[in-house]
Amino acid sequence: MLTLVARSLRRIAPVCLGMAGVLGFFQIVLVLVAASYEEAGSFDRLATLLPAFASRAFGTAMTSFGGLTTVSFYETGIILMVSLFAVFVGAEPAGDVEAGFVDMVVARPVPRHWIVTRSLLVMTLATLTLTLTMGACLWIGLMTLAPPHARWPDLRLVVNLIAHLTLIACCFGASSVAAAGWARRRATAQACVGLAAIALYLFDFLGIWANSMWLINRVSPFHFYQGSAILEGRANTPLDLSVLTAATVVAAAIAYWQFGRRDL
Repeated sequence: MLTLVARSLRRIAPVCLGMAGVLGFFQIVLVLVAASYEEAGSFDRLATLLPAFASRAFGTAMTSFGGLTTVSFYETGIILMVSLFAVFVGAEPAGDVEAGFVDMVVARPVPRHWIVTRSLLVMTLATLTLTLTMGACLWIGLMTLAPPHARWPDLRLVVNLIAHLTLIACCFGASSVAAAGWARRRATAQACVGLAAIALYLFDFLGIWANSMWLINRVSPFHFYQGSAILEGRANTPLDLSVLTAATVVAAAIAYWQFGRRDL
């Protein structure tokens, strides 16, 4: 198991570290931008310029120093970037089948489910690397760049955002591992789950605008991660985290079941 995990970590390390560097740099720059707004007293003026849909989507993120420094954890591009990276990592079992590596593994006296466990562990570690790097860079940015009078974001709020971002990425990552149980090509598993993630995000985004889409909106995992609601204290955090955790566990269980019965 350790050999399989180490091999997978070596393969994704350059991409993972590169993405962590980009996200960390973005977080520090975001703190710098928020500091310039705070020193110029621009937040009150910015709040009056925001259209109604932006206020619903971002809440208090654009009206305070602490809110703006945490917007990266639920910004559209960041959420999709982290989620699609988890999808990429989770599709590794299909890549092993495609490359014939799985034949070398199962030819040895090792349980077949180790391949799934390996992928779930590596996917979770890679996702945590990205989200914890963002949290660490936020703290570094606040320590070095925040104005003395600025109010920092609450630690509990930041941990909550990191937990939501990690779980929603793991949800799609585990779904990718499950899809790899049927696929014989890595690109097939990635494409199916990646397109589903983008479609579900669009459904959730449309649900912010149209109340008539509430039924479709509820099936999207992104519905259970509303950053603006978390910032404003309106989110049902225990329910949201429970739903995302349950979805991840179900996807992982399907991955074990399908990979254990498939013809390799």
